[in-house]
Amino acid sequence: MDILFNLLLFIHILGAICGLGATFASPYILNSARNVRSAFNAHMVNAKVEKLAKIGSIAILATGLIMGFIHPYLFTTGWYISSIVLYILTQPIVAYLLPRYERALLEILESANGEDLPSEYIQIANKTKPLTRTTYFLLFLLVFLMVFKPF
Repeated sequence: MDILFNLLLFIHILGAICGLGATFASPYILNSARNVRSAFNAHMVNAKVEKLAKIGSIAILATGLIMGFIHPYLFTTGWYISSIVLYILTQPIVAYLLPRYERALLEILESANGEDLPSEYIQIANKTKPLTRTTYFLLFLLVFLMVFKPF
């Protein structure tokens, strides 16, 4: 059972690297756009990075819960329950809200005339910043809880 748990922990950590790394990288990729062409390229790269985030996120959830079923005492620890809650709170932002804004940004780019980024694009991109900061904060807390297990 220890070998299985350690294998799951290994997959969990790899999932965190892929999922969280991609989630943290995504806004930097999208903010690198300076004109319509570079914005299209940024969205294309971001779509590939998002695949890693989705795979990592699913791996984190699945392995985390399986480890909890292997060691049920985890469900009695505050850090474990809080981590699950933080994960759940993060999902509507990264799985629904941010992708909705990204689709809107792409629609604006597709109808753009010229190479300058349209003002609508910049306005919508700015609306994602509070969501991104919230995601960063929640994920930082999540990692903190998993590393230090304070309660």
